[in-house]
Amino acid sequence: MLVWVVALHCEAKPVIDHYGLKKSASHHAFDVYQKDNMHCIISGIGKTAVAAATAWIAGLNRHQGSIAWINLGTAGSSAHTLGTILSIFKISDSESDRNFYPVPIFDSALEPAHCLTLSQPSTDYQLDQIYDMEASAFFDAATRFSSAELVHCLKIISDTPAQKIGHDKARISELIGQHIVELASFAQSLEELNDQVARLEINQSDWEKILGCAHFTRTQQSRVSKSLRFLFSQQRQTRALIAEVTKLQSAELVIAHLENLCHQQTQTL
Repeated sequence: MLVWVVALHCEAKPVIDHYGLKKSASHHAFDVYQKDNMHCIISGIGKTAVAAATAWIAGLNRHQGSIAWINLGTAGSSAHTLGTILSIFKISDSESDRNFYPVPIFDSALEPAHCLTLSQPSTDYQLDQIYDMEASAFFDAATRFSSAELVHCLKIISDTPAQKIGHDKARISELIGQHIVELASFAQSLEELNDQVARLEINQSDWEKILGCAHFTRTQQSRVSKSLRFLFSQQRQTRALIAEVTKLQSAELVIAHLENLCHQQTQTL
């Protein structure tokens, strides 16, 4: 399954139109558009809204073997021209100073960028960053349900020191729509990767060994499974990894160890 998480309807419109997504009549917490194995959820602006929407739709699709995610939206920049499309390789949160590192899609031709997520709008742009209001919270929330290589942010520049169209809904749709071919190509690559991850099976005997070393809640089991799938996809040695994990004495230690290994792996990609 692929989920697009988008703050505004005008930002989502090109994706909805391209894929022929239909609005769900059964969901009311957020507007959700869907077709086959794809959802697009409209979160609203800001970190709190996007985190809530991401967690809500993840819960709605908890039966899925694996979920891939794209946060699509607009951003401000002083170093890029209006309408430039960017793939985010580093996300920094202005409040917490936390950094997040999406794993690049290797066959993507999109220009990479470092995104600073703000809590309030700003035009005090620095040359080495673009600015948005959702990416850090989205990434933090989505990686609780899927491994980092399946969670991505794509941003289109809508505001520069010379041009600001942030409130022009029709123009925003136009700027995003002109990149629908690149967006669809990126989404296809991500869906193919998601299919590969979904097929990575955890041996039942190994799974029982891990669950036997501590008490895991269902949420904790999901986090362990997510991390193991990613590490297996990176050709980690199964026997050695299981041996490391089963020496640990609590669910928290197991999760911390696995997620730290995942983080270390993403730094080498």
